[in-house]
Amino acid sequence: MNDANKKRMNPWIPVVVAVAVAAGTWFGLQNAAKREMANLPQISAVTVLPSGPALPEFQLFDHHGKPFGRANLENRWSLVFFGFTNCGHVCPMTMAEMGMIRDGVDKSLNVVFLSVDPGRDTPAIIHEYVRSFSEDFIGITGAPEEIDNFAKALGAPYFVTDDGDSYTVDHSSTLFLIDPTASLAGVISQPLEIDAIIKDLRDLL
Repeated sequence: MNDANKKRMNPWIPVVVAVAVAAGTWFGLQNAAKREMANLPQISAVTVLPSGPALPEFQLFDHHGKPFGRANLENRWSLVFFGFTNCGHVCPMTMAEMGMIRDGVDKSLNVVFLSVDPGRDTPAIIHEYVRSFSEDFIGITGAPEEIDNFAKALGAPYFVTDDGDSYTVDHSSTLFLIDPTASLAGVISQPLEIDAIIKDLRDLL
């Protein structure tokens, strides 16, 4: 190969190198993700999100009327459930089942009930509601825009409709597992398989 041909080919060398580096990086990330999943315990009832999103800052308040924000979910695992105190069946059943899960796991685990109906669910009402299931449960709510931000961060849809003639509340029935860094670590879908969830959480926590 003569010098002229070498000079014509030289401009392509950086491109080839860049493609090779990008390909190597991609395969490296893929392998890292596979190793991360392989290191997780065998689970069946909890959908684990190894790199779940960190929760943004939010400003809600608890059933004592005290501020409740992102810092309140740090340094401890939490199960979060969206509902409202006038819920006919799903909410009370789920609250009772979360109590069974928390007792079965027998580890430090917050159970947090978020009312998406702040117009009717005052701190006093939420206090009576959560304490009817457990003295340790935490009830929270807040301004609609703050609830919206928190719900969107977790991917938890809900709708409150008040057209004057009827008042309806629809909400996600999923349980959201928050890790001690206040990041979404997993989701648990209905129907709740209590024994399987307890086993999974014992392995994860």
